[in-house]
Amino acid sequence: MGEDGDGAVDNEEPLYVNAKQYHRILKRRIARQRLEELNRLSRSRKPYLHESRHRHACSRPRGKGGRFLTADEIEALKREQQASLEGPLDSRPSTGEDGLESA
Repeated sequence: MGEDGDGAVDNEEPLYVNAKQYHRILKRRIARQRLEELNRLSRSRKPYLHESRHRHACSRPRGKGGRFLTADEIEALKREQQASLEGPLDSRPSTGEDGLESA
């Protein structure tokens, strides 16, 4: 956002930042640029920091678009699945011991 691949800042649109954080942002940009010049800064990042959090996120149910479901949505999904499993059982005609339909 606002930076080209070579580190130059675009001045076409102003980027508004918190005034109290501005000095620190500039300092961090300078430090990052210095480390890049020394080839000490690697652009690659680990896909996730904590294995346990990653496993937990993988096991959570997701909705459309990949977003996590809320507790209410999970409850509704379980009720729908339960109803769909029980629904076909109730719609079948009941049979007696001899295998014939009861009237």
